[in-house]
Amino acid sequence: MTTILRDAGLSDLVESDHLTLLADGFQFTEGPLWRADGSILFQDIKAETTYRLRPDRSVEVVRASTGAANGQTYLADGRIVFCEQNGRRVSSMNPDGGDVRNVVETWSGRRLNSPNDVVCRSDGQAYFTDPAYGVAPADQALDFQGVFRWNPSEPAASALHLLVGDFEKPNGLAFSPDEATLYVCDTGKYHVRAFQVAADGDLVAGSGRIFATLDPGVPGGPDGIKVDRAGRVYVAVALGVWVFEADGRLLGILATPKRPSNLAWCDADGRGLVITAADAVHHVRFHEPGVLPRFLPPSGGIPAHS
Repeated sequence: MTTILRDAGLSDLVESDHLTLLADGFQFTEGPLWRADGSILFQDIKAETTYRLRPDRSVEVVRASTGAANGQTYLADGRIVFCEQNGRRVSSMNPDGGDVRNVVETWSGRRLNSPNDVVCRSDGQAYFTDPAYGVAPADQALDFQGVFRWNPSEPAASALHLLVGDFEKPNGLAFSPDEATLYVCDTGKYHVRAFQVAADGDLVAGSGRIFATLDPGVPGGPDGIKVDRAGRVYVAVALGVWVFEADGRLLGILATPKRPSNLAWCDADGRGLVITAADAVHHVRFHEPGVLPRFLPPSGGIPAHS
């Protein structure tokens, strides 16, 4: 693995000196999600298929005809919530891929654009981005591309809240460890914004500062994003995974063979990072752990908090 250093702290952070290829031969991998049994769920957007990658590196189909599902995470009840790019909705399924349910597909009576990525807060609310990647301009019902908050404790008719609608191409999103900050990638503007999060889950008005600008000099703006427990920010961008300190200082880039799309912390100690990139899935280890999904169920599939 090539490490492009901006700060010696990055070499101290990385445990492995190379990427481990876990699987390849797919069309467009995305949305990795670690399971406590050691397996990894991921999407192949172009094949419209959800796969499970087992610890022995065997791969099985979990679900077909996914609506070009993309980002995914766990809800408080242990179900998996995911964004359907072509289906133009956010859906959920049980851990084995069955019992698919619609979560939300409209805002103010109009169809969503093309939901892309999703993250949950510790109070059970889900936040997702809604760019227009998977919808033809003539079919686009919303005149903006934004970030939404879905509150499952509210009546369905009022559970969806528009947080911000001034993005060009909103993409990956992640909370800081204390959930006081929500980071959102804007692929179109090649930057990551940082919003202050209010107690009720709304974003503080006017707080969307530019956290970092990521211009690799080649096509491919910021896509997936994750944070570690120390508050560092990891962003999938052309050239590789860009690693920032919490103050926005770039530590360096972990180069990947092909353009990465998304990331997921993994392993029992939380120190592994799964990277989806083009047709493949990779793995690398760090000395410090990342922030695993807040509602990661144990291997039996029962929510960890219950």
